[in-house]
Amino acid sequence: MPVAPLEVFSVTVWIALCGLAATVMLRARFEREWALTLWSAVQIKRVWQRLADESARTGGTLTSHVIGVIAWAILGSLWGLVQSDSLDPDASWTGAGWGVLLGIATLILRNVGGAVGALVTLEREAVERGFEVDRHMRNWWFWILCVFILFELTQHTGFAQRKVVWEHVISLWWIWLSLKWLRQLQSIAHKRLHFGWGIAYICTFEIGPALWLFSRWG
Repeated sequence: MPVAPLEVFSVTVWIALCGLAATVMLRARFEREWALTLWSAVQIKRVWQRLADESARTGGTLTSHVIGVIAWAILGSLWGLVQSDSLDPDASWTGAGWGVLLGIATLILRNVGGAVGALVTLEREAVERGFEVDRHMRNWWFWILCVFILFELTQHTGFAQRKVVWEHVISLWWIWLSLKWLRQLQSIAHKRLHFGWGIAYICTFEIGPALWLFSRWG
């Protein structure tokens, strides 16, 4: 018997709705973080040229981190769906839980590694700008996932096609990573960070972890 797409992706949709609620909060309460997020994707030079009083506040930063972790939860829920042999919501919730843990662990390791990198290179501002771009681009990644989920719901995608959906997600992920790495390289060039340190940063915090995740989840 055919299963409605909304039933197949029910867990993912609930998680996405939580992320959309956080997005509304970001737009309504933290205008600076919202503006920086938009600029990071479409007008990166505006981020570099901003005034000191245009920096994001702590609340906006935390809200963006929450949206980023929710994006990880969406990925985890879809991965759990792919791994399940039946339409069991528990598999998606379990996958979402692992996604949240991975997202939080990634955030912690990135900040710890960044603190060490800033100490070694004496380029704390450049490292912080790199983290800022990463945070803003993760907001965009969440929004891309929401559009993708909506698209799949309109395509009447059933449980049998879940592996194809996951392949599409992986393709989108690589496209988004490429755009994010481009923004990171542009920020490194703008700050005139030593090229060797810049490549080491990209390889250590971006390319290496991405390849590891792809080998596990792809």
